[in-house]
Amino acid sequence: PGDRLGVMIADVAGKGTSAALYMAELKGIVLSLSQIYPSPRQLLIEVNRIISANLDSRSFITMTYAVIDLNASTMTYARAGHTPLLYMPGPASPTRGAQILTPSGMVLGLRIDGAEEKFSELLEEERVCLYEGDIIVLYTDGITEAMNAESDLFGDNRLSDIVEEHGHLESGELRERILREIEAFVGGADQHDDMTMVLMKVQSTAAAARVAV
Repeated sequence: PGDRLGVMIADVAGKGTSAALYMAELKGIVLSLSQIYPSPRQLLIEVNRIISANLDSRSFITMTYAVIDLNASTMTYARAGHTPLLYMPGPASPTRGAQILTPSGMVLGLRIDGAEEKFSELLEEERVCLYEGDIIVLYTDGITEAMNAESDLFGDNRLSDIVEEHGHLESGELRERILREIEAFVGGADQHDDMTMVLMKVQSTAAAARVAV
């Protein structure tokens, strides 16, 4: 509501049917709660309370949730144990250089004594002002933990370097560039994890701002 764009990325521990079902349940919960809680931190606290009652004791979920206010030109975000966000300021921004954003937060759904209180205590909410040309990348660990034959990880720094070098590209072209660079780095090594990425580029910061995904 209110010209705000909600963006989420999440990763369920484990694979197979149970993980897929947990992710579908999580998506439904977030879609419902996003109409009630404007704050990413508030939303994640409520998501954790609900999802904890439905996960088995061996499972957990990592997640990042961001709200982009198209009128205020801001992005407010919180991270529940997920990989960092990558933020690359555009030419109109007063800051320079790619930034790895790592607000504190623990994973969703842990069923241990005191976990709910600890989740609320650790979860941080942060905000950045958005300018034309800014780039935001949310990704799962399959991106940065892609491994080559020598067991080297692709890593956050390589991802940052690519976004810095090729940030002038359109969002779809930049996404494909990143995936090609990962493929070239991995070479013939087996893929160990699925790779998911949400890449956004701010096209305007006027009241009718558009974010290209």
